[in-house]
Amino acid sequence: EVARIKAATDLPIIVGFGIRTPQNAHDIASVADGAVVGSAIVDEIGAGKSPAEILNFVKSLADGAHSA
Repeated sequence: EVARIKAATDLPIIVGFGIRTPQNAHDIASVADGAVVGSAIVDEIGAGKSPAEILNFVKSLADGAHSA
């Protein structure tokens, strides 16, 4: 679906649903112009993770996206 949308516009296509793992971020970044992660980070906060753990999680997602 992302390819079909990209074919119809010159605007950047950013996907923001279902991205919960570095592999998800990689997969989306390989076809879209960007990825938005929200719920997965909120879940980490809600689970009582420390700020350092949350930052490591966010970094792992960014690393996944940047490896695409």
